[in-house]
Amino acid sequence: MREKEHWWIIARDNGKPYLVYGCPARDGEESARQKGLELLSGIDFQLKKYPTMDVGRASSLYRGVRLEKTHSLKESSRRIGHSKSLKRLKDNRFKNTIW
Repeated sequence: MREKEHWWIIARDNGKPYLVYGCPARDGEESARQKGLELLSGIDFQLKKYPTMDVGRASSLYRGVRLEKTHSLKESSRRIGHSKSLKRLKDNRFKNTIW
């Protein structure tokens, strides 16, 4: 049986939002939080439950919430980064680090 709710990790970097799948809700919020800490390497994030594990559907739900909050079509339709773009962001940050 498919899970009904899933944790999603939402982070922002320089104003750009990133939405990454966390885990099924049955695994608990702490599991999703741990994944966010491991995945984001210090970038602040929040957790949100959505009734899907499909990234496209979760992005649509996130945009809908943004539209309700901002009342701005421009803001709600801004591009959202996902797993691949988050990996690029982390790689670029690592390259710019001086050891």
